[in-house]
Amino acid sequence: MDLPLQTLTLLLIVFLVVVLTLLYHARALDRRRTFERRPLPALAALRRGLGSGAETGRAIHLSPGSGAIGARTTTAETIAGLLAAERTATEAALSGIPVIASSGDAVAHLALRGALRQAYQRAGLGQDYDAANVQLLAQQDPMAYASGVAALYGRQRFEASQLIGSFGYEALLATEIGAQSDVPQVAGATTSTALPLLYLTADGTLIGEEIYAAEAYLSRAPESQARLLTHDALRTVAIVTIVVLALWQALIGF
Repeated sequence: MDLPLQTLTLLLIVFLVVVLTLLYHARALDRRRTFERRPLPALAALRRGLGSGAETGRAIHLSPGSGAIGARTTTAETIAGLLAAERTATEAALSGIPVIASSGDAVAHLALRGALRQAYQRAGLGQDYDAANVQLLAQQDPMAYASGVAALYGRQRFEASQLIGSFGYEALLATEIGAQSDVPQVAGATTSTALPLLYLTADGTLIGEEIYAAEAYLSRAPESQARLLTHDALRTVAIVTIVVLALWQALIGF
């Protein structure tokens, strides 16, 4: 039985992703190899917060955004925010910094709880994990979620706030309050509605695809590095494929 072209293409893509992931994971496990990466200055404020939080005892706020897991337009950004939150939580746990996390979707909330639990276990401090510190502020209502984050800023002074994930224009409500409260904020999104607002109010802004690379910059874990290298390789393959197809169409036209 012949496979349809679309199914065959999808299987080839999945096979390519699996092979590249395994290849780069093996490379990342090799301690002798080093990888050149361009700097992301937006994460500097977060690193300063992690450095001073152990001294002040103030908490770090983590958010994967107001988006839902399962929604076509927000799933990728939300997962990127969850991965970045897990990596930051691991560093915070190792330094004894309290972590307060928030989300705006029930499924993302459960995933965030699991990510933070895993972060504390990875740090060898599973007994310090407190599920009450992972708060569901709204259910698929971005404006209500932003209002909830603003309320968190009003109730507690944070050493830093990481807002990486799915955001829209509602992000201004939260980040403006954070800026007024002098909370160092590192924000990242992919939407054109959120990015200008985050750039104006946050201390550091991750733009577009940078949010998918954030976890690899926050951790040296092999799986993080493998995902980043796989993303880069797939992007290169996609660009080359587009150029080749464009040239092919041009030649056919002649």
